[in-house]
Amino acid sequence: MLEGFTPKVFEDHSFDGATTAVLRTHFRKWATTAPLQEQGVDTFGKSGRYRFFVMVDQEALELKSDPDAMTQTGFVRLVYGEWEPEVNEDGNEAVDLDEELEPLEGCTQEDVGWMKVPHDEVQGIGATAMCDMHDRDMYYAPPSEMQALG
Repeated sequence: MLEGFTPKVFEDHSFDGATTAVLRTHFRKWATTAPLQEQGVDTFGKSGRYRFFVMVDQEALELKSDPDAMTQTGFVRLVYGEWEPEVNEDGNEAVDLDEELEPLEGCTQEDVGWMKVPHDEVQGIGATAMCDMHDRDMYYAPPSEMQALG
């Protein structure tokens, strides 16, 4: 099975410094045609491969330079490709009035559609553990924390 597994990697300098929202748009476009190209079917159910992607940003790369830190704090972003910010009836982003959150890439909601996960757990556990919204809601942690999945 592992011999047939080939992760899809998008390495493009135009993505340097891109926000999660920009990458999510690119991922969604890819995910609409990928099941047919890769599997020969129009849809591939709730496979994590077409619902989540891993983002390695500058913060994660900087931790790679310290092998001791990498084993303790190394992370990547696990991004939910189908996530949309909550909006109110006038079409603006919904804001939780109970707590004012610092904007994170322009989003002031607790759920920003991605979370930090240990780099060594993301492939084996991350995308396979979260096959639907219930699973994602059960695991989700705001980016200020790192969420262990195993």
